[in-house]
Amino acid sequence: MFGFNKNKSAADRYRDADKSTQKLRDKRSKLDPIIDEKKIKKINKKIHENNVEKDIATKEMNHPKTEIKRTTNNISFNYNKNDNGKHAHLHYHPAKKK
Repeated sequence: MFGFNKNKSAADRYRDADKSTQKLRDKRSKLDPIIDEKKIKKINKKIHENNVEKDIATKEMNHPKTEIKRTTNNISFNYNKNDNGKHAHLHYHPAKKK
């Protein structure tokens, strides 16, 4: 479930994970615990992944992502040869706000 829903909103991802979990639980309830042990383990793993996705989506709904849009920034790099080549100095200057 990870990676496929990156463009969906957190609420949509939560709904999809919840729907998938319910289907998996219904499928698991129809299996025999003794005979289908491996299938049950696979289903439990998928349910766990859905629970993790729901937890991540819940946290994103409580604290939405904020995207930082960066414009072209000016970076100046000065190299001082008087220091026998041992000193380099870097300054970062953010672009002027419009």
